[in-house]
Amino acid sequence: MSIAGVTKMELPPDEKIIMQDDAKSDFFGKGTLYMTNKRILLDVKTGGFLSKTTEVKLDKALGTIKAVSAPGGKQLQMQFEGSVEPTNIHVANAEKWEAAIKSALAVSGKM
Repeated sequence: MSIAGVTKMELPPDEKIIMQDDAKSDFFGKGTLYMTNKRILLDVKTGGFLSKTTEVKLDKALGTIKAVSAPGGKQLQMQFEGSVEPTNIHVANAEKWEAAIKSALAVSGKM
């Protein structure tokens, strides 16, 4: 299964999309944030007006998330294993994302 039918990235048969939302990263740009049962992905729109494509800019296993919060409710802040700075993603339902990620980590025994 390919994400949104737009990207070239294929999901393995045992991986399913749990959530997706429009998102923006100050570092990566605008795109779509996905949470699968295994990973967090940010698929960013690149290119010009006539040649828009998408590129996966963030692809991290859920188990590498050491902390997650939604300060202010509009921004999802994730601290990944091995990263000095947290990754900030602006998303409309940040608190919902925080709860879903914490739930997935709790089920997997990672949090």
